[in-house]
Amino acid sequence: MVRMRVNGKELEASEGKPLIEFLRENGEHVPGFCYSGELDPYGSCRLCLVSTPRRVTTSCTLKPMEGLELKTLSEEVVSMRKTALELMLSDHYGDCIGPCQDGCPAHSDVQGYLALIAMGKYHEAVKLMKEKYILPAVLGRVCPAFCEEACRRNLVDEPLAIRQLKRFAADYDLEHGPWMPEIPPSTGKRVAVVGGGPAGLACAYYLRTMGHEVTIIEAMPQLGGMMRYGIPAYRLPRDVLDMDIATVVNTGIEVRTNTALGRDVTLEELREGYDAVFLGVGAWRSRRMRIPGEELEGVMHGIEFLRRVNTGETVGLGERVLVVGGGNTAMDVARTALRLGAEVTVVYRRSREEMPANPREVEEAMEEGVKFLFLANPVRILGDGRVEGVELIRMRLGEPDASGRRRPIPVEGSEFRVRADNVILAIGQYCDEEFLRSLGVEARRGRAVVDEVTLQTSVPGVFAGGDLVLGPSTVIESIATGRRAAVMIDLYLKGKLERAREVLTEPEKHIEDVLKDEDLYRVLFDLRPYNHWKSVTEKDYGHVERKPRARVELLEVERRKRTFEEVEPGLTEEQVLEEAGRCMSCGCMEVFRCKLREYATLYNAEGHAFEGETNRFEIDESHPWVTLDNNKCVLCGQCVNFTHEVSGEGVVDYLFRGFGTKISPPPGENLGDSRGRFIGEMIDLCPVGAITEKVPFVKPGPWKTRAVRTVCNGCSLACEMAVEVYDGMLVRASRVDDSWNRHICDHCRFDRPWAGDLSGPLLNGRPVGWEEARRFISERSYALILTPNLTNEEIAFFMEFAGKRGIPIGSTVRGGLSTATLEDIKRAGRVLLRADVEKFPLLMILLRGKEIVEDGYDVAIIEGGEPLGVPTLILHEGVNSMGLLKAGIKGIPESDAYVVIGEPGMELGGDVLVVPAGIWAEKSGTVTNAFGMELRVEAAREGYSPLGLFS
Repeated sequence: MVRMRVNGKELEASEGKPLIEFLRENGEHVPGFCYSGELDPYGSCRLCLVSTPRRVTTSCTLKPMEGLELKTLSEEVVSMRKTALELMLSDHYGDCIGPCQDGCPAHSDVQGYLALIAMGKYHEAVKLMKEKYILPAVLGRVCPAFCEEACRRNLVDEPLAIRQLKRFAADYDLEHGPWMPEIPPSTGKRVAVVGGGPAGLACAYYLRTMGHEVTIIEAMPQLGGMMRYGIPAYRLPRDVLDMDIATVVNTGIEVRTNTALGRDVTLEELREGYDAVFLGVGAWRSRRMRIPGEELEGVMHGIEFLRRVNTGETVGLGERVLVVGGGNTAMDVARTALRLGAEVTVVYRRSREEMPANPREVEEAMEEGVKFLFLANPVRILGDGRVEGVELIRMRLGEPDASGRRRPIPVEGSEFRVRADNVILAIGQYCDEEFLRSLGVEARRGRAVVDEVTLQTSVPGVFAGGDLVLGPSTVIESIATGRRAAVMIDLYLKGKLERAREVLTEPEKHIEDVLKDEDLYRVLFDLRPYNHWKSVTEKDYGHVERKPRARVELLEVERRKRTFEEVEPGLTEEQVLEEAGRCMSCGCMEVFRCKLREYATLYNAEGHAFEGETNRFEIDESHPWVTLDNNKCVLCGQCVNFTHEVSGEGVVDYLFRGFGTKISPPPGENLGDSRGRFIGEMIDLCPVGAITEKVPFVKPGPWKTRAVRTVCNGCSLACEMAVEVYDGMLVRASRVDDSWNRHICDHCRFDRPWAGDLSGPLLNGRPVGWEEARRFISERSYALILTPNLTNEEIAFFMEFAGKRGIPIGSTVRGGLSTATLEDIKRAGRVLLRADVEKFPLLMILLRGKEIVEDGYDVAIIEGGEPLGVPTLILHEGVNSMGLLKAGIKGIPESDAYVVIGEPGMELGGDVLVVPAGIWAEKSGTVTNAFGMELRVEAAREGYSPLGLFS
């Protein structure tokens, strides 16, 4: 042992172990791609750098030395690691996430929930949506669908109908009993949320899911804000809004309606009674045009008009209504006035192309008969006490202004007049600055002033979001700020707000803090993960099949004009499944496991720090289960080293030299031509998503899985592995670094023995019901036959069951117990091999470098049979064959009838009832492998157990 000083701490280390291993075992953050621990290191990725008094060097090539002093996160080391990452990123060509996810203001996992919808998993899709936003049924109707604008299918034919797919899943969820989150125990912290609109509801919901007690204080009689009082029912039916809001409130949120801040309760009272306050009071003040005649009777403001209509108040309109404005509120006003019987004209000072309103809303308004007067603007409202007409002026478009749209310029001398009975102004809203200042909250330009990172106002402990901060915005934008505020309030309540602000601003200066604090790590990867995308054109998608976008027939126009019924029906389930299949799954399937993305986030690396020539390689999709994408490869060498030095299969190698180097099978071949039993192992070894698995789903998604440790049930070696599960779905198998076997074969990965079982009981080969199976077990005399797909605990249960009832018991296992241990195999130089390595692929790795002989062997490996005169490894096909043999259960008793637990794999005489053994990934307990190791099995999900049939 030697003594060293690491980051100021004195530690003892073994001299022979690479420094990188020692540092990682001691909890020090040392990134790296190329080091595996199985082979000699060579330091190619330049990420595991550490600084010593003499120089900066790679820790994988350095051994601990007496008196060595080093730092793992010095400024120089961080800078050099960041540069190394940026060099990799400069030629790492791929989509981290789908552009749709980036386009969504809430950055929801669109690709993930579309994949769930494609599989008919609608509750699960809603659950994934609600990780980032609430009210999916509302958004499925009123969202402008920023995600669709970013959709890559725009380069193929038409964007995916994401909004309508969301709506179907959300409606299904509400109709069939909505998914609700589990609420953790109370933290004892209380938060007041002022305003029950989308921002306030979102803030309240996410705070509640964190365990905080929340009270919503709402000035109006009902929750919903602009969704209820500003959006017409023909776009958003009130029963849908109510049901969606109920999924928020029913998490245990207290609601106080008809309670106005400043009138019924003061901000100081809230600050005294609660640990934090969120302001989401919206922007309810309408902008004035400041033109003559604006005070005439018959002039109204859009938001007030919609509020009165939506609360059931009778609003008298004349025959001709002029609506001024070009946004979504103007469209809502115009279409509502039309339904009240008026002849409606929308006046907008720019062209139609410049309108900020959702094009869908404009088209539907035109279909219904709303007239449009573009490039015109009111200069005077005419009338004697009441509106009689409007004087307008023609406009022309000049250079773009701050909004990016061309500036409207009046055309001198072009004034003209139109008749009107009402003028409704819908030119924008803003918050009440005087009201905010009376609360002590700084306001500017019609908005509350907040810290752009934390959303905290000028008053400590008081946060804000929604229209109050954004100005007039969409429902999804307000929800996104509400959720962000909830995250920040949670950090504030934990005393970590300022630290989080620093982390989000300059993460590379706070890496140690981020890695040691779960809250800081979570907020960084939630709000500021590294992402990049391909630069693509229509040419890149020339091979993609053109498919029409799903469409619905809107409510018939004449009926629409007379009613507030919902205009747009939903898609059918058949349409939904077809449309979800149009998704091209742009985002990387390894986005949640990619070490390059994780490191780039921690070190604040930029993908465009180094610009210049980049490689473009053809993606190899030829293998049935594996995709090789050299565009993402960083040449770390993990896959090459493994397949040459560990498995010995030589599936891939470096091809070419210099800048154009890539990983590939031999020239002229592709991955589909390769033969090997450990091709899939390269998936787990690849740190950057260049080698990925094609999981067997209709539409796989990049889901954040949970790895559950178990063993493979493919053979009696019982290799330790993990089953990765997402919300009850068994997604894939993966290796476990600290397992005895270290690697798993392709049979385990791709044949998925851990995910399959009989669909039900069989009697003499024909399917029977569970009741018939129970009668057979209770009424017949039979012998009980156990198979190896049972845990030791299940074996013990059946032994006790059979013993109490005098039932003969046997098993399908033949042969004796192994006498060789894993260490015997590792130490051996000469091995007798009488087992098929195709059936037991791990032998290829265990026997690498050993001499296979017929005489003078140190150990023997045989398939079935009895031990020889040397340590003997006896292999069976069943995972827990050794467990049955150690329990003394083998051989088939004579009987006229049998009950077999699991697939028998042999002919049995008489009547035979075969009972499913249960899906392996649903089992927990222990097994004993061929080496005599007792290994733990954890259930990846709840499921059927054969024990229930015999209890």
